[in-house]
Amino acid sequence: MFLLPPPILEVYYAPSCAPCRLELPTIAEISRQDGVRIRIVIVGDKEKAMADLHATSPRLDRYAEPGRRGDAREILRRAGNPDGILPYARSVTSDGKNCVRWRGRITLAKARQMLAACKRMVISPPLH
Repeated sequence: MFLLPPPILEVYYAPSCAPCRLELPTIAEISRQDGVRIRIVIVGDKEKAMADLHATSPRLDRYAEPGRRGDAREILRRAGNPDGILPYARSVTSDGKNCVRWRGRITLAKARQMLAACKRMVISPPLH
């Protein structure tokens, strides 16, 4: 039996975003779920962001990565958020294909829905 790696919940985070800071405990809870892969993309001050993540849960440090080159809005646009507004999250397959994008505060239920959408997409890809 061939098992695919689980999808990734990618959460974009900037310490200057108050709603983003409020969702950190939920992200920590999501990270404790079995079989969930998470990536936190930092789109602001990396040192402050890492301090925020660590203060919420030391385990969040391991999921953080600095945003790619460019300002926050540009990074968000490249990730499928045309308005470049936080909070923002998306679920992606293990090979990087977008499944679901979400602008707004993430909840445990929303994260589950987003990851389930990826699993459905991999199991039954669209017919062309």
